[in-house]
Amino acid sequence: MHIMLIGGGGFIGRALTQNFLNSDNFVITWCTARDVSKPRDNIHIVNDLLERSTHEQDALLMDVDVVFYLASNTTPSTGATDLAHEIEINLLPFSRYLTALIRQPNLRLIYLSSGGSIYDPANPLPATESAALCAQSCYASGKIAMETFLTNAYRHRPTDLMILRPSNVYGPGQPYKSSFGFIRSALQCILDGREITLWGDGKTVRDYLFIDDFTTFCHLALSLEWPDTIYNIGSGKGSSLIDICDVVESVTEQSLARAHSPETTPAVRHNILNVSHVNHDFGWQAQVTLTQGIAKTWEWLRSR
Repeated sequence: MHIMLIGGGGFIGRALTQNFLNSDNFVITWCTARDVSKPRDNIHIVNDLLERSTHEQDALLMDVDVVFYLASNTTPSTGATDLAHEIEINLLPFSRYLTALIRQPNLRLIYLSSGGSIYDPANPLPATESAALCAQSCYASGKIAMETFLTNAYRHRPTDLMILRPSNVYGPGQPYKSSFGFIRSALQCILDGREITLWGDGKTVRDYLFIDDFTTFCHLALSLEWPDTIYNIGSGKGSSLIDICDVVESVTEQSLARAHSPETTPAVRHNILNVSHVNHDFGWQAQVTLTQGIAKTWEWLRSR
């Protein structure tokens, strides 16, 4: 099976690549607009798909079985208020990729949306896939817009499209960004002997999913029919920032100094995903507990 990862050089793309390459029957192509280092020599890289002619695009895509669209150049925090920037660096490239992909009659597409940022905070929790959407940031607006474009473009072939709404994915390989990835940041603070800044009162709740659980689902989905289009992918359990700090202290056996930043309280205070739909259709559920996942991430971080 030939898999193309658009945005394959990021955290999730690299983890998916490693998962697929552990099997002998995958050919992997990364499609990226920037120079990235390859984890394996047998990964093919295409840097300029959007700059090629329609004929050349079709030739490159004709033998691809499944495309994972993972590319995103902003995060919920960095893409909070600048709509023009979100459109320029995310929506416009996405529309050009979609134009090329939809021409391929036998290609299936898995799009990575966001289960952590697009649901209306007024929804009862855990949120199902049919719950109301409400963009609290320009990043979320972009994700909702791209979902809309996709469902319209694939309305006559819906079984060729899957939209995944993952919760907060974390684990080994995640780069350190102080504004994104609270578990990774907390462990880095332990490593550096620094305090961690908690948003607001620290009671913001998120659904955290270990990276191996996410890649396991993606691998499973490749071998099955897709009975529906949109799926939440999460643990189905909520943990506050304070909870995370407590688990980090327990795992590392070190104290984590904490500061509070009231002015950076997130627009979405609580988010937990209902994952009964994906469990029913695919028999999948997260296997790695929060403590186990943080321990695995800590072990990776210390071994670097």
